[in-house]
Amino acid sequence: MRALSISVILLVLTSCSVLNKSDSVRGYTKMSPKEKSSFDRLFYSANKEKILGNYDEAAGLFSECLRKDPNNAASNYELANLYLMMGKHKESIYFSRRAASVDPTNLYYQFFLAEAYKRSKLFDKAGKVYREMVKLYPDNLDIRFELAGVLRADKEYAKAIDEYNRIEGRLGIVEEVSLQKELIYIHMNKIDKAAAEMEKLITSCPDDSRYYSMLAELYLANNESEKALKTFDRLLEKMPDDPFAHIALGEYYRSNGEQEKYFSELAIAFKSQELPLDKKVEILLSNYSSTESFPELTAQVLELCKIMVATHPDDAKSHSMYGDYLYRENDLVKALEEYHTAVELDQDRFFVWRQILQVESEQKDFSALLRDSEIAIELFPNQSILYLYNGIANIQGKKWEAAIETLTRGITLTSDNNQLLSSFYSNLGDSYHSRRDTGMSDQSYDKALEYDPDNIYVLNNYSYYLSLRGEELQRAKAMSSKAVTIEPKNTSFLDTYGWILYMDGKYEKAKDWIGKALESGGDKRGIILEHYGDVLFKLGEIDDAVKYWEDAQSVGGGSELLNQKIEDRKLHEKP
Repeated sequence: MRALSISVILLVLTSCSVLNKSDSVRGYTKMSPKEKSSFDRLFYSANKEKILGNYDEAAGLFSECLRKDPNNAASNYELANLYLMMGKHKESIYFSRRAASVDPTNLYYQFFLAEAYKRSKLFDKAGKVYREMVKLYPDNLDIRFELAGVLRADKEYAKAIDEYNRIEGRLGIVEEVSLQKELIYIHMNKIDKAAAEMEKLITSCPDDSRYYSMLAELYLANNESEKALKTFDRLLEKMPDDPFAHIALGEYYRSNGEQEKYFSELAIAFKSQELPLDKKVEILLSNYSSTESFPELTAQVLELCKIMVATHPDDAKSHSMYGDYLYRENDLVKALEEYHTAVELDQDRFFVWRQILQVESEQKDFSALLRDSEIAIELFPNQSILYLYNGIANIQGKKWEAAIETLTRGITLTSDNNQLLSSFYSNLGDSYHSRRDTGMSDQSYDKALEYDPDNIYVLNNYSYYLSLRGEELQRAKAMSSKAVTIEPKNTSFLDTYGWILYMDGKYEKAKDWIGKALESGGDKRGIILEHYGDVLFKLGEIDDAVKYWEDAQSVGGGSELLNQKIEDRKLHEKP
């Protein structure tokens, strides 16, 4: 089958200079040598401004050229070109008509005039220009192709088909021509003739599976499922091992709601080495959202991932894709295995490293998080998020100085990301707090809230630490109240708000809020049980207070004064 190479006649849009025409076309016959030299300088100056993008200046200079020589074809053409680029279609048509009339044999000018008409959707006038060009150049197929195109745009379908047939008579079966004819027949609702065009392509190139798929899609789009299935059967009979054929058949089954058959065909395709890995990844990505909406399909997609990994075991992309699916399904252990395999095959995959650190963070495997974040920082020293993970790992390992150092470094690498900066300063505040540097801790928390006023963890922790110190209780109450408003069922936030009320001497209200924390699951946390006991003691309910302290002791996680409270049946507080 021959391929049709359409010349880009619209190179006129890039406006190659046509000043090298004969003097008669340029109008020099009426000019003296001095006038001709002056005209040339003006014309080239206009072209220079056009190249520099100074269209208004260029238009003014070309207009001055026309004042010197109104019938200069090149100046009319250049001015028409400028106006087309500026979106001034009426002006472009005016000057392109003048250029075409001065030099009717110049293909550039005639094509440009037709293009100006097309831009204004004056397809009938564009067609007239092409017909005149066909008379002058009957063997130029580019002109006939353009004529067929404007006839189709003008809904002169039968005439367009005639032109395409003339081109086909010269070139034989050509994909671009057949596809254009197919589209026209579809517009004419002549599906059988559209299908015949596809059959011609199949006959001309029987080993190209695309044409079978196109024919099947045509049938499917017109509710002729039986013909579509027969087309797929022909394709698979011809190319039983072609993975694209199985993908096409799979899409047919999916369109019919036959999901099992769809995945069965995909499985065959995925086992083929002939199907590029990128295509498999593309298919898996296309199924990502559908499996979120229809979780019952997840098992089949995961099976495709397994096949992909088995077929491409040495490619990091297959393992990272499988890892993403496993991560979404909360299978963190297996996801981490796939991610680690991916970076073993290709350590330069930053996003996979980031997923590794995220999984280890969620697993609370902080020793692994510290190790892998250090490796990742060596590989990607300018990626600030890695320093956040490393800082968190150091905090969990109670390495406050190391945490402060790495978090500070991460901040210097971060810009235009307020959420990330807030997280950095939040963890920096935690580090300084643990080091008992309240001044730097408060300063860090303030910066965190400056970048994200709704950072609920800072709102909670900062307000709690202020209450423990008995400082700025009204500000602490406001921050804690905001955190509770954002997450009204969070036991820590409810307890913090109640504790601030307790520190402010509002014991009844404190009892209500810490009670809500207990009802929301706080009864499994020793510090909340202990807080509730403290409130009850302040309210004179000694026996109940001791009971809650004892519950806190059995659960674990209370303060260092808890045992003494129980032993003395008395409230002990840090000075």
